[in-house]
Amino acid sequence: APMALHTMALIKSSALLYYTLQLAITTTVRSMTTINKSIVTETTYSCSDGVKLAARHWTNFDTKSNHDPSSRHTRKMLCLHGWLDNAASFNRLAPLLLGSSSIPTEIVALDFPGHGHSAHKSVDGPPQLLAEYAYYVSELVEALQWGRGNNGGSGVGNSRTVVGNINSNTNNDGNRESRTKNQSSNSIDNIRDTDSDKIVLIGHSMGSAVSLILCAAFPEWFSALVLLDGGMVARNANDASRHVRAACQRRLKSNRTLFPNGSNNGSGANGETIPLRVKIYKNVDTAIEARLSTTTRMPGDQFLSFEAAKDMVIRATAPANVASTSSPPADSEAVVFRHDPRLQWPSLQYYTREQVEAFFRDVNTSNIPVCFLWAADGWPVDAWSENVVKDVLKPGYSKRLSGSHHFHADPDSVDAVANEIVMFMEEQKL
Repeated sequence: APMALHTMALIKSSALLYYTLQLAITTTVRSMTTINKSIVTETTYSCSDGVKLAARHWTNFDTKSNHDPSSRHTRKMLCLHGWLDNAASFNRLAPLLLGSSSIPTEIVALDFPGHGHSAHKSVDGPPQLLAEYAYYVSELVEALQWGRGNNGGSGVGNSRTVVGNINSNTNNDGNRESRTKNQSSNSIDNIRDTDSDKIVLIGHSMGSAVSLILCAAFPEWFSALVLLDGGMVARNANDASRHVRAACQRRLKSNRTLFPNGSNNGSGANGETIPLRVKIYKNVDTAIEARLSTTTRMPGDQFLSFEAAKDMVIRATAPANVASTSSPPADSEAVVFRHDPRLQWPSLQYYTREQVEAFFRDVNTSNIPVCFLWAADGWPVDAWSENVVKDVLKPGYSKRLSGSHHFHADPDSVDAVANEIVMFMEEQKL
């Protein structure tokens, strides 16, 4: 735990290298570590509205080499995490995907606003709307200059052709050759030129809902969609007024605690500051225990490995003597969770079944190939949700894998998840 806190302190004090990108978005490179064949870079982006986003950026090539990362033969993958998780949930999956192929590949995993190292929304901004998250991903895509196609533009109106037969619906007994061990058969020669600068979008849980919205709204940006134990939650349209009432009541009650006397002491205009009145944990280990205990209260038979919880908690916490006014001793190992506590409020808006069907239908008609991986012990899915995925979204590649909701982060199940994604991309020549 002391080493983890020391590492976090080093990251905070690292010198920042700034450079300007599109839409008044700036990028900061903070640290670099080599893991096996992958290079990991911590990056932050300042959006046009002042909100700072953090991300992890993996590559399987040295950016200082002669290889041009903007080359049309560089595969691009974007990962979106679940609610109250962060980019570290992809710490195990990303290196496996990079190591599966000799294709120069970039993988970016974003911290949504209010999560991980990203800043919080301003006090007057909605802390959690799926469409808002989609907006910030669109800022990131513009900053990365991804998803433009060969023409260098937005690619609006471009169509694509699905390659091969991807109707590979199998269960746990399905027999497939593993590709993540020993290099896959992918090579630069069989990357599809028409998708040279498009994005393979990977979403987990809430991140899968944001991914579906993005693919429906901006299909020209994406070459494929991978959904990990997710989808979109649909609510009854007749309950809309009840949702607004619940959100308003919770906000009124919570604001009295977060912002006493009407003071804006929890978040600046760009949301950089952690709210002061948060629970303090003795050390990182107790914070990990708290994270594990929340899993037992989730619906179904979910579980989470200590290793996955540790990855996410280290990224999700900050030293208490930096984030709190309760003044713990200077040498204290105490930490607080840095996520925006308003993320636990009920949303002001939920999509109805009709709207969810419309998003699914738009993705299906866009010809973006979809890989849908379910966890056997993951988030429970009702009959309507399962049927609308099968009948409206119609993913060509679908499989239920052993593991729980975070099967892409748990060491015992991540290999199988990576293997399925690699085979999906091979069949699509991505």
